Amino acid sequence: MTGAHELDVTIEPAGLLFTCPVDGCGRRMAIDREGRYTLIDRGDPTASHRGGVGGVEMDPPQVRTA
Repeated sequence: MTGAHELDVTIEPAGLLFTCPVDGCGRRMAIDREGRYTLIDRGDPTASHRGGVGGVEMDPPQVRTA
């Protein structure tokens, strides 16, 4: 399962919850009010996940080397 998956966004008091509705994927991640990102369920690691709401949008991940 590869390709682009559009994430659903739920606004919670603690921040934003992003979930992937694609069957067999199940990616879930959260961004709290301070902007900290937490990956809850990895889902399909080969898929590109994207989504946003109300001026908040997630860019594609960037890999940095130290």
